[in-house]
Amino acid sequence: MKTTKDIFDIFLQDASYQYIMKRLLEASMEESFNSIVITEAGPGYPIIYVNSAFCELTGYGPHEVMGKSPSILQGPKTDPEVIRRLGQNIADGELFYGQAINYRKDGSEFMMEWKIAPIRNEEDEITHFLAIQREVT
Repeated sequence: MKTTKDIFDIFLQDASYQYIMKRLLEASMEESFNSIVITEAGPGYPIIYVNSAFCELTGYGPHEVMGKSPSILQGPKTDPEVIRRLGQNIADGELFYGQAINYRKDGSEFMMEWKIAPIRNEEDEITHFLAIQREVT
């Protein structure tokens, strides 16, 4: 839900204020109870950021997933229809919401619920994707 005033107008303030707001955004991502993953929009959707909640949920450390595809969490019981719909939503530049069985580093299963939002640049081109995930087992 968007407010009537764009909250990100805060970045139009002075450099000191911009720094504080950047730190607030970083803290909100890093301290979130939900797993957060940011990928590039290119082939394989390489991971460029994961928060500590992702590491706790999956057992992977950041260094183990950087540059890899989020598909490393998929396995034999991951619903291919959900993954097909995910691919279609991403291709269409739409928000994705879904649930599927995924796998931790140790091979244990968990039911993951997630949303993936396309991130666009000033030319309205999708450059990244933001995934917010949580276990719903």
